[in-house]
Amino acid sequence: ISIKKIKVGIIMKSKSRTSKSITILLMVFISFFIWLMSEKSSSYSEPSEALFAIDQEMVLIPGYKKDDEALYFFIKDKNYLGATYVKKGLFGWKTGVLTWGSSDFKASSDNLNGYSGHGENLIYGLINNGDKRIIKMGENEAKLLNLEMLPNSTVQEYQLQDMYIWYFESETALDRGEIKLLNKSTGEQLDSVDN
Repeated sequence: ISIKKIKVGIIMKSKSRTSKSITILLMVFISFFIWLMSEKSSSYSEPSEALFAIDQEMVLIPGYKKDDEALYFFIKDKNYLGATYVKKGLFGWKTGVLTWGSSDFKASSDNLNGYSGHGENLIYGLINNGDKRIIKMGENEAKLLNLEMLPNSTVQEYQLQDMYIWYFESETALDRGEIKLLNKSTGEQLDSVDN
């Protein structure tokens, strides 16, 4: 009789382990399925769609779109200039952290009027008459985006005539230093700010 009891006990323990394993596998599968649906529902076919899903009122200003990354600047609530990276994942494009700060959209062409940062690898700001100015940090020249590339109605509504976004970007943390505004034709320094 005791041998039968031992066999029954072993069989019961074996069934108990199997049911625990099945329960754990089922929980892992359900968790993976929930994560998968969440990822899919928050991914979009285009970077701009991912941003408009957050705020349809933003004015989007594309910086660039590479294979799996896009840089966008944006105007929020008519007074804020911001930036974000949008990354392409398994199911499509997802936006990262959005950063923004107040900005003077009537900036002088002779002043930098401050700047904003996005993490440690992106610094940006606004300048008037960017086609007549150079912005340098050390030996690096800022990239410029002419805001007149936006629809004419947006340019008029936000008074973006002759306005440019300038930015410095690096794969690694940007070196700190002085940002200089120079006259493009004469090389004269018009303004500077410490970064």
